[in-house]
Amino acid sequence: MGRTKRKSIKPSRTEQLQERAVFFRRLADGAGNLKFATKLQVLVDEYEREARRAASQIEAPGAPQEFEGASGTYPAHHTDH
Repeated sequence: MGRTKRKSIKPSRTEQLQERAVFFRRLADGAGNLKFATKLQVLVDEYEREARRAASQIEAPGAPQEFEGASGTYPAHHTDH
């Protein structure tokens, strides 16, 4: 019972990212400055991309996480050639 109740109170990572995307989209839509709105749209795109990634990780557990949660940074991408 405690786990279910706690989960319903605290939004999932996917929900948090989607809420942030909606927030910044509304802010961008209401911005009177096109440059500022464009910068906000970049944030919207990033949050939506991360929300999709988080949702796909829920569907495929055990997949490596690419978003460094608390720091809000992205890990460096290395390619093996």
